[in-house]
Amino acid sequence: MMIHSIRTHAFSILFYTLSFAFVLFLLTPRPDEKVHQLLTASVTVDENVTVEQVAEVYNDGSMTNQEYIDWLIKNNELETKHVISKDKIVVPIAQQ
Repeated sequence: MMIHSIRTHAFSILFYTLSFAFVLFLLTPRPDEKVHQLLTASVTVDENVTVEQVAEVYNDGSMTNQEYIDWLIKNNELETKHVISKDKIVVPIAQQ
């Protein structure tokens, strides 16, 4: 009796199972290669330190030095590409 019921409803069972799997697939986040999940840290910097020096110390190799410098300038709202005028800045330290 159970096998007969499964055979008569096989299409419906298969359809709903595949539909459910498709919805799960659409809802599952997929990593975008261009979007990086960065861990950041707040660091205290010495007077007259440059963004280039910070990049040399903290860049883990996941970005080029120029990308790292651009990230520092943008995310810390720095006005110069060289000497940092703040005593604390946020730096990216690792990718997830």
